[in-house]
This record gives sequence, structure tokens and C-alpha cells, in this order.
Amino acid sequence: MRRSVLAAVVCATVAASCLRAGLPMRLVGLHRTHIWSGARAVRMMAQLHGKEVAPPDSTVADYGRDGQLRVWLSRYPDGVEAEKVLARMVDGMRTGRTPFAAPRVQGSSPGRWITVGPGGHSVLWASGRLLFWLQGEPDAVMRAADELPAPSHGQLT
Repeated sequence: MRRSVLAAVVCATVAASCLRAGLPMRLVGLHRTHIWSGARAVRMMAQLHGKEVAPPDSTVADYGRDGQLRVWLSRYPDGVEAEKVLARMVDGMRTGRTPFAAPRVQGSSPGRWITVGPGGHSVLWASGRLLFWLQGEPDAVMRAADELPAPSHGQLT
């Protein structure tokens, strides 16, 4: 009896964590292999930027093996804030003072930006209050972007 109760609690906790993460167990046929959320995800994002930049409600997830796909996801209070952060990121990369190439609009999906830098190819966009950054192998990144929520708005200026 105690084992079944413990198993039910563990399953419920895992399920709640997956729902809270907002990321599927599989993307482009790749299984999710790792997931970090909250303070740990914020620290991971801070390590990349050299300062804390992500909101407390953030998630990082790996899919597949050997870095095939990594999803960085941050949840902002509203879509306006998510769009502002996206614009700052795009503008920052356009300066040439980052290790990323100047981003360009993904032709088939205005509102999504493509860049190349550490970790491979990346696609980033805002969808409502969510800000997505997908990183990894080009084919996996492009296909995964199509399986996640579409951008809220068109191209930034």
C-alpha cells in the first residue's frame, strides 16, 4: 500500500513538473533527456550572459543525444514584456558584439529570428508571454520551432 501511494505521489509530481515546464516530452521525434526549471534554469541562462537576465519562471530542456536540441524558455508577466526582451536580444546581436551572427527573419515565419553561434543554429521568438530560444542542429531547430507555439507578432523593426 505504501509503495503504491509513494509511486502515485512521484508520478503526480513528475506530471505536474512537465505541465509547468510547458514543453513536450518529445520534439521532432526526439525524447526530452533533461529539464531544469526555476532557479537552476535562471543560473544556466546567467552563465551564458555573464549576468542574471531571465525571469524566475524559466525552463531549459535538452532533447535527443549529444546536444541535438536545447530549448531555453522564459515566461514573462505579459506579451509586451516578452516582445521587449526579444527586441533587446535581436538588437544586441545586430551590434556584432556578441558571439552570434546578426539574426535574420525566418522567411516562412515572420516573428521568428535565425542566428548562428555557440551551440549551433538558433531560432528565437516570442509567443504571448513566452520567449523561446531553440539551439542545436539546423534541421532539428527548424522543425522543432514549427511544433511549438507560433510567434505572436510579425517582424520587429
